[in-house]
This record gives sequence, structure tokens and C-alpha cells, in this order.
Amino acid sequence: MKTIVITGASTGIGLASVEACLKAGYKVIATARKTDDLEKLAQLGATAIALELTDKSAIETAAAEILTAADNRIDTLFNNAGYGLQIALEDTTWESLHQQHTTNVIGPICLTNALLPALSQGSKLVFNSSILGLITIPFRGPYCMSKYALEATADAYRLELESLGINVHVIEPGPIEANFRQNTLRAMKAVLADRKTRLSYDHHLQRLENPGVTKGTLPASSCADVLLDIIDGRKKGPRYLVTSIAKQAALAKRLLGSGFHRLAKANEPITLNKP
Repeated sequence: MKTIVITGASTGIGLASVEACLKAGYKVIATARKTDDLEKLAQLGATAIALELTDKSAIETAAAEILTAADNRIDTLFNNAGYGLQIALEDTTWESLHQQHTTNVIGPICLTNALLPALSQGSKLVFNSSILGLITIPFRGPYCMSKYALEATADAYRLELESLGINVHVIEPGPIEANFRQNTLRAMKAVLADRKTRLSYDHHLQRLENPGVTKGTLPASSCADVLLDIIDGRKKGPRYLVTSIAKQAALAKRLLGSGFHRLAKANEPITLNKP
């Protein structure tokens, strides 16, 4: 039986991946931060382990528990955990940038390094990135920064692990049905709560607070399906864009080059607050 480790499994892509892997008959080790989510994962049949990616000692503790639960053999590690800080770069703080980069990049690297001894010939190392790891649009700078870095992380691991027979893959979703928008809104408001910004967030807030589904949004299971194909060897490529929006945006960036920023700015107008 293959052993699959999935981080950030409380909701969205992570939870859908846990459900899909359990249904496929795999042994699943899933991580989350909250007790309620861990209990839910255990009820589904996964081995649930607490993980906080911003805490070095917590990562070391979780890694040790994962290795024990996996009997020191991991067939696939899916680094899915992360969140999006979507505010203008000029409104960020040292603390907010540090937390964004640590959660989305440094934490996953440290966890991966601790678990690498359990990966061997034929094992898969998978990162959940984003279309925003390929393109940059206004009011997404901190999140884009982290996902661009994660793309480079995956490339480095791919080059360095190739001789060991460990395959490295990246999933790059566009809009997916999940709690991402609510979590993004919460993170943005927390950073902006005590700050006075000269920029108007009206358009950005309207998008995040709109309960409607963005056109072209796919269910989280669409990413889980890609993960299953990677696990089973049906997909062997380094990167997989998910949703038509992600594919169209990636193509537009490739065709327009530096001119892509005009298109991005048109879709997310930048205005100043009225004095």
C-alpha cells in the first residue's frame, strides 16, 4: 500500500486530496493545525498529525511523527499547506511578509528536508503552487512572491533529486472552490487593521467579499485528480495548470511578455483613497 503525506488538509484542495487518496486505497497521513480538523481527518480514516509551518520545533515534531506513522517510507509528499496575503506591497509589514514567506516556502522546505530520507526511487514530491506563481497582478504581491519562490524551490529539488529517482511536480491552480477567499480576506483585514493606506481597496474587497463563484472556478477535486494521476504515474510532467483561467493567463503572459502588466492592471484597477 502506498503512503501519501498531505499537508494543509483541513479544507479545500488538501481535504479533497485526502478523500481521493483514501478512496483509492492509499494510506494517508494528513496534517492540519486545529484540533477539530485533526479529528475530522481521523474520522475519515487518515492518520492526522498537527503541523504549524511557522514554528521550527513544531515542524521537527510533526516530521518525526510522520516518519513513525509512515514506517520511514513515503511514496508521495504533497506540500499543499499555505495561505494568501493579498494586499499591496506598500501596505505590508515585516511580520506579515515573514509569516507569508515562512508558511508558504520556508516551512514546506524544512518539512520536506526532514522527510526526504523516507523518499526513495520512484517517490513523488509534489508542491501546490498557483497561477500566481507564474503571473503577477495588483494587490497579490506577497502571495505572488511566495509562489514564485515555491516554483524555484521545486525546480531546485527537481535538479538535485533526479539522480535519486525522486520525481518533483508542481500543481498550479487557478480559481478553486475552497475557503481560500475567506482566509485571504481575514489575513488582509488583520494586516490593514492598524494601518492607514493611501490606496483604495474597494475593488479588491468587492471581489473577496462577493459570495458568488468566479467564472471558470473548478471544485477542489480537480486538483486531487491531478495528484492521483501523478501518484499513479499517469502524469509525469513537471507542472500542471488547473482551470481554464490558469491556462489562459499563462498563455497570455507568454505571448505578451512585459506587456502582460497592462492586462493585469486593467482587471484590477489601482486608485487612491479620497482625501
